[in-house]
Amino acid sequence: MSTATYNDSSLETLEQYISKQREPVWLTDVRIAALKKFQTLEWPSRQDEEFRRTDVSSYGFESWAFESVPGPVAEVENPVGISGTLTLDGTRTLRRSLAAGLADKGVILASFEEVAAGALPDTVARQVASTLMKSVDNADNKLSLWHYVTMTHGAVLYVPEFLELSDPFVITFDDGADKVLRSPQVVVTGDRGARFSVLHRTRSGEEGELLLNEGIDIDVGDSGKVEYFLMQTINLDSTAISNGLGTVGRDATLHMYSAVFGGLLSKYRFDAEMIGEGGDAYLGGVYFPHEDQHIDLRTEQRHLGKKAHSLTLYKGAVICEAHSVYQGLIRVDHDALNTDAYLTNNNLLLGTEAQADSIPTLQINTDEVRCSHGSTTGKLDKRHIYYLESRGYSPEEARHLLIQGFFEEVLTHYPEIAQDELHQIVEARICECE
Repeated sequence: MSTATYNDSSLETLEQYISKQREPVWLTDVRIAALKKFQTLEWPSRQDEEFRRTDVSSYGFESWAFESVPGPVAEVENPVGISGTLTLDGTRTLRRSLAAGLADKGVILASFEEVAAGALPDTVARQVASTLMKSVDNADNKLSLWHYVTMTHGAVLYVPEFLELSDPFVITFDDGADKVLRSPQVVVTGDRGARFSVLHRTRSGEEGELLLNEGIDIDVGDSGKVEYFLMQTINLDSTAISNGLGTVGRDATLHMYSAVFGGLLSKYRFDAEMIGEGGDAYLGGVYFPHEDQHIDLRTEQRHLGKKAHSLTLYKGAVICEAHSVYQGLIRVDHDALNTDAYLTNNNLLLGTEAQADSIPTLQINTDEVRCSHGSTTGKLDKRHIYYLESRGYSPEEARHLLIQGFFEEVLTHYPEIAQDELHQIVEARICECE
């Protein structure tokens, strides 16, 4: 990848950026395909259903500068209880590690600059290229395509067939930049029968105005299982946009968890696509906007294969003058017979000016399916508070227990190394309610 700074995202600048990339042809082809589609679309507005409750018209996306500054990767000792780590600071890859023996078994954990330098074997490169190109083909908004044009840094994880790993991989994006666009990309590919998990952390400095435009692409091979845990805790001067696609093969399983806490505005979307018969997907999410934050989350459960199952559970609490939006869609294709799909969104309103919008939707194009959705929005149940008080808890302790317990159904799935931080974030937000 080239080292340069670009002062805007005009069409001319984007073309120049692509032309200067020192990377494999297949990666440039992804950028070019995204740019062609990018030129045909307008920036999202409130006339678009997905953005009707989230106004991004003031952002002036074309004026944002971006840069790609590669750096040397330090190989470090791998922590105990971790399969591998990759840590990036801005667009620079700081360090990487793999547990002993995994490289010999064919596991690859590489930064985008290493990918650009040819770190991937041809067979893996073809899989990664196919995964990225599919997301470009599926992209239906200009922000997502902008990401695939400008991919500035990122990570590729490949796990070969039938390899089962109990310890998670940890990919960390740290960034202390100000007034700059970042477009990190993560590609995770598991071959047939591979079973593993990934913890993805996105963090920023306490100050600095960052525009994060992220892509996450996961390909789960037949009979495989991938668990992916996202944590986003950027500062309240910054904005986060994320688009992700998980493709689930025959008899394969994808568990995708999202914990979104940061950003003055955060707009996250993840689509799970069941392409193989008997596939299974679970999408779990938590969000807790405060102050004047706006968090908008969208999930899609797309059923293309027969006899597949999917379940979404997103839970949010809103305080102060914050606003949350959740949009969930179950879409069942004509050939997806015997689909079993469920969608649930639960919201707690913890302030008089807090607002939560919940829009679950079904699109069923065949018979012989079981699909349903549900949504609740309300305050803490006074009966539950009274019960805990009767057991000796103070009103404040009762509220804390109930709110922590509300999120626990999702948070309990996160790896142990993330549990303390997640609970501390929730606890700090609860204290603001008092």
